[in-house]
Amino acid sequence: MKKVLVSCIALLAAVATQAQTLNIEVGSVTYQVPAEQAGEMVYQDGQTLTVMGKTFTLTDIAQMYVDDTAVTDNSVSVSYDGTTAKVLVAGNVAQYVDVAVSGAHVSITQSDLVADEITYALSGTTTDGEFYMAGSYKATVELRGLTLTNATPVYSGAAICIMNGKRIDLSVKKDTENTLTDCASPATALAQKAALYCKGHLELKGKGTLTVNGRYAHAIKSAEYMSLKNATVTVAQAVQDGLSCDEYFLMESGTLTVSGVGDDALQCDIDGDTSTGETTDHEDEDSGNIYINGGVLNLTTTAAGAKCIKADSIAYVNDGTLTLNASGAVDTSDASDPSYVAAISGGKVVINGGTTVITVKGTAGRGIKANDVETNGGELTITNGAAPTTISSDVKSAKGIKALNAAFNAGTITITMSGNASKAIRVGDGTKSSGSTGGGGWGGGWGGGPGGHGGGPGGGMGGGSSWTNITGSYTQGTTDGNGPTITVTQTGQAYSSSNAKAIKAICAITIYGGETVVNTSYNGAEGIESKTSIDIRGGKHYLKCYDDCINSAGKIYFNGGTTVCYSTGNDAIDSNAGTTGAITIGNGYVLSYMTKGDPDEAFDCDNNNYIQITGTGIAIGIGGAQSSTTGTISGAKQGYAFPGSVSFKANVYNTLLDASNNTLVAFQLPVAISSRCTFITATGMVSGQKYSIYSTTTEPTDADIAWHGFYIGSSAKGTTQVKTGITAK
Repeated sequence: MKKVLVSCIALLAAVATQAQTLNIEVGSVTYQVPAEQAGEMVYQDGQTLTVMGKTFTLTDIAQMYVDDTAVTDNSVSVSYDGTTAKVLVAGNVAQYVDVAVSGAHVSITQSDLVADEITYALSGTTTDGEFYMAGSYKATVELRGLTLTNATPVYSGAAICIMNGKRIDLSVKKDTENTLTDCASPATALAQKAALYCKGHLELKGKGTLTVNGRYAHAIKSAEYMSLKNATVTVAQAVQDGLSCDEYFLMESGTLTVSGVGDDALQCDIDGDTSTGETTDHEDEDSGNIYINGGVLNLTTTAAGAKCIKADSIAYVNDGTLTLNASGAVDTSDASDPSYVAAISGGKVVINGGTTVITVKGTAGRGIKANDVETNGGELTITNGAAPTTISSDVKSAKGIKALNAAFNAGTITITMSGNASKAIRVGDGTKSSGSTGGGGWGGGWGGGPGGHGGGPGGGMGGGSSWTNITGSYTQGTTDGNGPTITVTQTGQAYSSSNAKAIKAICAITIYGGETVVNTSYNGAEGIESKTSIDIRGGKHYLKCYDDCINSAGKIYFNGGTTVCYSTGNDAIDSNAGTTGAITIGNGYVLSYMTKGDPDEAFDCDNNNYIQITGTGIAIGIGGAQSSTTGTISGAKQGYAFPGSVSFKANVYNTLLDASNNTLVAFQLPVAISSRCTFITATGMVSGQKYSIYSTTTEPTDADIAWHGFYIGSSAKGTTQVKTGITAK
């Protein structure tokens, strides 16, 4: 003891007279006291030494020495080396941390009395170690080139476990590579929630790289909110979720890559019983929201029912580049509520910007699945080749976007579907019953007569089922006429009793604006279908479909916009409303043609007399007929005509001319059609006046609107006679 006392006196004297550092080594922990901070050091009863408020038992001190090491206040560094770890503690925080080291397993308990944030710097490599920290004051953890694997847990099965309910900055330092791997089979008492676990708010940042392997549960888990900025984070494997948090998740920048997970890639839950919703600067927010404000996300899931992004409330894509790959089987662990794989899932999904590329495979997978879907900008591309299946006698098929309510306000949306019975966009809900009386029959079509288009009374394409208790809404564009660009390609075929569709809504569809391009390839694959009604008020739309381009169990309105429909295997436009106004021409422009011939038609509403003309728009129908090639439209606001049989050549430009040789409209067909039932109404047509159709090989160049062979406002005039002597009604 006398020798220790003499050594202490000598060291204290040295520290007092030089700008040096006193190092007090206790086991694997060294406390570093700068000379200028040492102050009064108390040696008491030959048993203890107190320096800067930290009391040491002399028998625990392995050695004390003085050197010129610079000390950073409020810092603790942990260096891992094989089976050991060395801990350096700055003198000014020594009294506030309780450090325990067992081999390379390090535990630090931070005092509730700490007044300033402590930074913990971790570095080195070990195949059997961990970092465990507890406390109740915010802290920073720096990763400075760390490879940490926890093989035989001492404090927790995690590689890093932070049992601190406050804000934790986890800084992945620039140009460093870091890897965390937890224990695959911890004892029950030490079982971890993640390889990297934080009880509080976890803020991932820095410009280095971090790879995490979750061999027991999640890879990264925060019990409160989580954010990511600048850092490159890779989840290479996880038994459960890649990243899981409560309250909210915010990604501002950086790169996040997740693969090899047994559940969702990125998941966020509400922590409490109810959502606070988004708050100003996210202060005290518990929303269950996910905010993607920037950065790069590469997320891949393969587990049954797993989601790439899953928000308890709202998933926002505001900016950034997202590549989402979802595949896997249907999760039928709850037989009453099967869960399907999806790229993005939430109570609501809002896409305001960025570039999102989604690829879906597996069984009946969804690109986006939410109660509400809203797009206000950005680029969204969905490729879905998921195959259908049958569950409890019901066909379950892939969906590009599935929602109860959808508002496609802006943005660029491209959806490619190839799965049988799949739907690119599926909106609305209700109660379905089979065997209803539905749309018309062959003889019950334009002009009447016995029989049914679908076979017998009550038959009809679209008359096989009816819907009641319908809920939901589908809108495209905004009331000012602007809107998104939506492109849908559907190459799927029928599966069992279910047909593939491009856009299907149980609820009403209202289209205010934007551009729509739809292509389908097989029987039953309709372009736009609603079980309620379809109202086109603006925008430009082109649909080339094997089956109906536009189909509704209710009325179809062309109140604005420019629409071109081309069907190769069925009606071009089909309303099964069975009443006056089934197809209404308002102030919109519509060119509708089909090539299959009788009994399918360009405008099929069961009776030509059901057509209504309520505005000064333009409608041209070219195709077959069910029985009648004429009709009388009561109360028409402008003239119209059923010219009867007309032969149209392919790839020439047809012009509708009045008696004064003024052009009312021009149009081109990509194929030759011998139209048995032709319908025309155009702006300026007057009942009793004569009209004619002439063609030219010269494309109109002065049209106000030129859209897929439809030319509005052109003065072009054909010279080759197609049909003359047309008298308007």
